[in-house]
Amino acid sequence: MSTGTHQRPASGLRDDAPTETYPPLARLLAPRAVDVGLLVRPSEVGGQVAYGDLVRRGALVEVWDGVAAPARVPQTPTLRALAVRDLVPARTVLAGAGAAWVLCGGRRPVRLDVLYPPGTHRPTPLPGRVPRQSAVLRSETEVVAGILVTDPRRTALDVATRCDRATALEILRCLRSARELDVAAAARSLELRFRWPGREKAREVLDVLLAEATPPG
Repeated sequence: MSTGTHQRPASGLRDDAPTETYPPLARLLAPRAVDVGLLVRPSEVGGQVAYGDLVRRGALVEVWDGVAAPARVPQTPTLRALAVRDLVPARTVLAGAGAAWVLCGGRRPVRLDVLYPPGTHRPTPLPGRVPRQSAVLRSETEVVAGILVTDPRRTALDVATRCDRATALEILRCLRSARELDVAAAARSLELRFRWPGREKAREVLDVLLAEATPPG
């Protein structure tokens, strides 16, 4: 017996509503609170031209190449990790400047360093992704939106080693501010890694940050 109440589908769309227009433009311009994880790709808004127009108009903010979010959606570690999740295969770890960007924002890297363990299959290099073999302890990682990311301390070591000095300092100051990076602990960790390549370069970068935290006199 009918109660006279029409039940809408769980998706919120009518039975006869077209699905190819998802996500509707209205949701991109004024997302609801539940849309904090909404990411948009060109194919979902009518193609590359329409996507670029929405970015230029400020309706979308590009998070990663070809992946954007509505301007009103907060730029969080979860959102950034979701934007690059397809570039970080299972059993690999996002490291270096890419990890720092996921953890605290700031300057978006040109590419993502993806670490894979010795003795395992090397992921295929892709535009925006560079696989690199390296051992990473589980205790040196965090899970963000389902991907493994090096924690602030290990990230600091990789950044101090592999980035130029000015870029490394900029990134590590961001980590120190946003994630309370313990620079002294990172420096101690570096000294315990006797075979760390580029150790002297990393030490010089960390010494600059340690000096900034030391009161004069």
